[in-house]
Amino acid sequence: MSTPTREPFDAFTPLRDAVNRFFDDGFMIPERIMTGRMIPVDVIETADEYRIEASLAGVKPENVQVTTAGNTVTIRVGHKPQRPEEEGTYLRRERLERHLPEMIRTIPLPTKIDSERIVADYQQGVLIIHVAKDEQAKPKSIPLHVAGV
Repeated sequence: MSTPTREPFDAFTPLRDAVNRFFDDGFMIPERIMTGRMIPVDVIETADEYRIEASLAGVKPENVQVTTAGNTVTIRVGHKPQRPEEEGTYLRRERLERHLPEMIRTIPLPTKIDSERIVADYQQGVLIIHVAKDEQAKPKSIPLHVAGV
């Protein structure tokens, strides 16, 4: 009876596969490279509009900016750090930044949108953007004519 030979590096195969999955599954998304964080969003499509819901817990409304270009909607969050009003000598400084890092999320939409009819509501940490579809992009029902029945 012969014993099967084992390669010494076979034990590392699961680790190598996990690292490959880490790099393949979205690690190289430009938004993550630039900011380190992404804004989580849900995009819901109805017949008349797209509804984008973004979780922005702890963000003040004045630090949120929504823009549109073409068929994309961009959400930008963050602000510049504020200088302390009173200057003094720090004995210990651990909190160098007390603001949110800037986060950007661009959401491409599959059809044309009407940028004049976009409404953004912000309440209790949830941003809801109603993006109206362009009239030409809306589905239309075609009547069926039956001949010779």
